Amino acid sequence: MKIRLLFLFLLASAKASAQAVLPPLLPWNGKSESLIADPSNPWITPGELSDLTESPDYDETMAWCEKLVEATPVFAMNQIGKSEQGRAIQMIIASADQDFTAAELAQSPKPLILFHGGIHAGEIDGKDAGMMLLRDIAFGGKRELLNEANLLFIPILNVDGHERASEFSRVNQRGPKIMGWRTNARNLNLNRDFTKIETAGAKAVIEVINAYDPDLYVDVHVTDGADYQYDVTYGYVKTGGYSPAISEFLSQIFQPEVDQALKDWGHIPGPLLFAANNEDFSEGNVAFSFSPRFSHTYGDIRHLPSILIENHSLKPFKQRVLGTYIFLEQAIWTIADHFGEVQEAVKKDKAQAKESLTVKYAFRDAPADTMEFKGIASRKETSTITGNDYVIWEGKSITQQVPSLLMDKPAYDVSVPKAYWISSEWGNLIDKLKTHGIELEILSSPKSITLEFPKVTTYKMGTQPYEGKMRVQSFELEKESRTITLPAGSARIKTDQALGELAVILMEPESVDSFFQWGYFNTIFSQTEYMETYIMEPLIAQMLQENPELKSRFEEKKATDPEFAKSPRAMYQWFYSQTPYFDQNWKVIPVGREWD
Repeated sequence: MKIRLLFLFLLASAKASAQAVLPPLLPWNGKSESLIADPSNPWITPGELSDLTESPDYDETMAWCEKLVEATPVFAMNQIGKSEQGRAIQMIIASADQDFTAAELAQSPKPLILFHGGIHAGEIDGKDAGMMLLRDIAFGGKRELLNEANLLFIPILNVDGHERASEFSRVNQRGPKIMGWRTNARNLNLNRDFTKIETAGAKAVIEVINAYDPDLYVDVHVTDGADYQYDVTYGYVKTGGYSPAISEFLSQIFQPEVDQALKDWGHIPGPLLFAANNEDFSEGNVAFSFSPRFSHTYGDIRHLPSILIENHSLKPFKQRVLGTYIFLEQAIWTIADHFGEVQEAVKKDKAQAKESLTVKYAFRDAPADTMEFKGIASRKETSTITGNDYVIWEGKSITQQVPSLLMDKPAYDVSVPKAYWISSEWGNLIDKLKTHGIELEILSSPKSITLEFPKVTTYKMGTQPYEGKMRVQSFELEKESRTITLPAGSARIKTDQALGELAVILMEPESVDSFFQWGYFNTIFSQTEYMETYIMEPLIAQMLQENPELKSRFEEKKATDPEFAKSPRAMYQWFYSQTPYFDQNWKVIPVGREWD
């Protein structure tokens, strides 16, 4: 009993201490506080009952949503997936015309907007904001929003992580009181999964995108990291992406209108913020080139306008939720008001030529420009415990000029073939391509064909698993032409299709989100056949006697490679590789390129 009491005391102390040592909080009372329902409102959300200091659990959330949907004919709710632990992933559809199927929504002249909360379940602002917004659409005088657009809302995407909840989930975040966990029940991060599709949550979103074809996709998060004045930061692929016309629309039209709405309601919007030195912004803000494993970049390569919201973790939960509400409401108005321009941008990006594609980006050689940064004053102190210098945030507003470090310089381009081929034994990857919605031609009978294959000459594996995979860290390739017979069930992936760029990203080894770099082809690095030395010795003697050119190359290699000259094993392996007995598929990546 004494041990249990001590444990509970330490837990309470840890929570109190963590909140007490967070940086000083700037005072805030924005106009958006008027959006919180009166306690007498029968449709007050569970979060509002606590003045937005708490957020409901899965069961309470779903019960409230079901009750709301049942109370109005303009809402419907569908299960779009089931989590690893068996929980339903639910989506609410809002349509004034009661167009609740994908086919009906496809015929609607209105834009379709998809948004979700809880892809990282401790970052749950989108759920509570979405509940409030839908309540106000149904019963709070904002029904006109559905005259402008149809909505798809997933309250909780990572439902299992949402239920791994406690007061000790995110030490650097100001609420809600009880928070969920970042990853799912298998400890996988859903927002690193949009290319490999190993999680039920990411799969559910991709299937919704395929089925419903939304016109805007919004993924709501909460940041980690440094302190600053901004409460709602958000971003999209602004440069160095695959949808330049969409990026221009988001930059020139969407962002100014949304920013102004946030300011009008008492919030401070800003871009995505990542301190270059991982401490403060004295050395600049980094604009990373996210790869398509992330939700908003996945949207970009599909030519779907996509936004990543990152509310500031050091701002109170109430402030963050209300900012998200304003963002979502204005996003509906802006997309509806400019729907023709959105459609034209999407059409233009889909029509881009596909002769080559950038599959890797690097930082520019110099900062692009500087930004006026609404910062928080800080100082450095030396720890008496570790001797390390660390940042102390002082809770005082400052304005700085901060360099913008952009990671949008093309670092590696690939030529795009007419098609890719993958053999039927890689059926798990063929299934992933199908899930993405990529068009495939499946062989009904064997086919002989000449294709170009990449072969790995040198490689280095990652030193530890990343998202459950052993990634290929670095490598060099050579290309070789081969005539092979592909069995029935093998797949041809043409690149002249709507998702052709996505196919390139998945199939080209140099792409940082390729199936190869994710480790799906790691078995090609294993040699399973070998020769005994008592066979090799007489065979080598015969080879040297019959082939003077081989003997010359052997002598040259010994002379120029001291390690080789000292290693009988290396010599045996070298000669073995010169024989027809050697595994011709060793280190050959089984993705064939069709050029003609």
